[in-house]
Amino acid sequence: MKVGDLVEHAPSEETLAGKMYKDWGHDRDFQAGIIIQKKESFRRVLPAYTGAKPAWYQVDELRVLSAAEGEKK
Repeated sequence: MKVGDLVEHAPSEETLAGKMYKDWGHDRDFQAGIIIQKKESFRRVLPAYTGAKPAWYQVDELRVLSAAEGEKK
């Protein structure tokens, strides 16, 4: 996953985050967002809705909806 990719929050039920979402009955954090920064196994995502603030997510919590053409630095 790279900066500029369009992603959705999709925590796997095999991860701690996914188990918590399922057990507590929470919806995912966002349906679509843009990766704006990356650091090691984390990506900072700006969700695509009004008033959204960027947040850090582990790569295994995200699924690419559409890949950006080139990596932005």
